[in-house]
Amino acid sequence: MFTELNAILNQGPSKPPEGSFILLSDSQTEGTFLIHHFLSLFLKGGHRVCFIALAQSFSHYHAVGQKLGISLTTAKESGQLVYIDGLKYSLDLHNETDPGSTNPLQSVGDKTKNLQPLFDIVAKAVCNENGTVTTPTLVLIDDISILLSLGISVKDIMDFLQYCVVLLCGNIQSVGCLVTLIHADKDVEDEDNELLLKLCSYHSNLHLHAEGLSSGYCKDVHGQLSINWTDPWQIGTRKPEHKLYQYKILDRNVKFFAPGTSAAVL
Repeated sequence: MFTELNAILNQGPSKPPEGSFILLSDSQTEGTFLIHHFLSLFLKGGHRVCFIALAQSFSHYHAVGQKLGISLTTAKESGQLVYIDGLKYSLDLHNETDPGSTNPLQSVGDKTKNLQPLFDIVAKAVCNENGTVTTPTLVLIDDISILLSLGISVKDIMDFLQYCVVLLCGNIQSVGCLVTLIHADKDVEDEDNELLLKLCSYHSNLHLHAEGLSSGYCKDVHGQLSINWTDPWQIGTRKPEHKLYQYKILDRNVKFFAPGTSAAVL
């Protein structure tokens, strides 16, 4: 996790975001450092995590996690981390011929099916015996837009996310947290992806958008991060707020600063 981002968001391992749907998006840059931030934040705090990994392999996330001081292997073996290998499931779709397959992504290419099997796995991973989430828990998805490329409709994806929202952060007493990443490059025309981004942005109460600099590459400033707080469900007291920072990605950290205050400028 990145301590400067924790300070900006008023979060930390002992104070994880609760009752929140956090949307991560990026354009003309890689926003995956935000995925690793929330993953390490919850694991370092000893909180339960259900990670739906659609973009990379377990070994990739584990290698990055080690740089941030966490072991995904240890967390997985202890039961703290439930790792759903979405990348493997998506690859298996091309090889499966069994109509009775238990692949939770089996709705691909079949309009009579949806993402209910995937939600059932998530619910089993995060709920207690009474079917509720009673401790700080993270459901993390990297990245949800990949489901579009697999042929799953925006409606089915939003239905899945809405079920997760109700489960994790549906009322003011909720202690769960849903975090998902969507790639949103401005130079790529994709109506479904744009619609998914708009819908998620509307329903989220925190949106972090990483964007490349319009001036191009700079060795001291790698991009800018736009942060928007909202209260779409009208169940909290948080007032809408917007902040803008620039950042520089280091080997084991990310530095944040106000626009125009980087070392290169000063």
